[in-house]
Amino acid sequence: MNKRKTLFNIQALRFIAAAMVVLAHAELGQYGIGNIEILASLGGFGVIIFFIISGFIIPYVAYGGSQSEGEFKISAGNFFMRRVIRIIPVYALITALCVLSAFIVKHYISSPTPPIAYWWPETKISLQWYLESITFTHWHRDAILSIGWTLQLEFLFYTSFAFFIAIKLSRLEYIEILFLTISIVANILTYQNNSIIFEILPFMKTLARPEMVVFAMGMFMYRLYLLGAMLKKTIALTILTLFIPTFLLCEYFNITTNMGGEWHRPLIWGFFAFYGVWAALSLEGKIKPAKLIIFLGDASYSIYLTHGLITAWVSYMFVSFGLIDYSNVFLYIGIYFIISCALGSVIHMYIEKPIAEFLKRFV
Repeated sequence: MNKRKTLFNIQALRFIAAAMVVLAHAELGQYGIGNIEILASLGGFGVIIFFIISGFIIPYVAYGGSQSEGEFKISAGNFFMRRVIRIIPVYALITALCVLSAFIVKHYISSPTPPIAYWWPETKISLQWYLESITFTHWHRDAILSIGWTLQLEFLFYTSFAFFIAIKLSRLEYIEILFLTISIVANILTYQNNSIIFEILPFMKTLARPEMVVFAMGMFMYRLYLLGAMLKKTIALTILTLFIPTFLLCEYFNITTNMGGEWHRPLIWGFFAFYGVWAALSLEGKIKPAKLIIFLGDASYSIYLTHGLITAWVSYMFVSFGLIDYSNVFLYIGIYFIISCALGSVIHMYIEKPIAEFLKRFV
């Protein structure tokens, strides 16, 4: 553990989490299927898995994967800029394509289907909204790419961690405590919908979201990793196999639904996700995923962004070309999923990675 290494099982789990979100956003209205609540839960659960992985990976990177106190292996400035390089360029590109989609729908599609009318209204043709979206300052409205709210939370976490590095808060325990304190204080200040707070500190409402606590769960996971407190292989395999189906069963049959109120996601979803990530981490070096899955895990960010761009368009193409007459809903979902993964992988290989490698030369 003296050298930071690629954690292949975590990469694979990133793809699984991305796949869950992709499937959750499949547009099925053309088959007479409305919103499926359990699919929405599946997508939200994938996001929580992402957040726990991020909470683990960030200290793993900052401390070099070998310690949880002492000198950081990266400066605050370099850490922050590397996060910017990692997230913003491809996000800015996909968001620009979203604006283009809204422009096309407004000017060239006379009879838009409900999905593209919903995803790409003409109000999204806005430079101000675009700039707010790609800088994560859309405090009072959604991002143009609707899944951008998750990136806003991620970026707040990265910014907080860069601040902790800057003030040399070198023990991870102190970072966890301060991060949780900030989150709880933000909840207290915004609980009564205080308009003055929102006006002066607009980011507080986002910082107060219960999902922010999940990042601290990931940081705690990193300390377990350093301690070698891993699950036995049989137990880890069992948990890894069952944690998603068990979560879905508990939600579907209302066993855990609404437990914890507004804190349902971090408490219940976070509980299942924590054990899933812990199981994957425990199997590191014991079971290695297939190379394709590892690659898709590496491309998971681009896949995640791309599906939000194309889901309405795939549905539109199926309706416009009459393909729904020759395919059932399962074939449609399969084709949509493959297109999302393939296009996301291409963007990862030829846009995301080259841009990141080029920009890293300057930090």
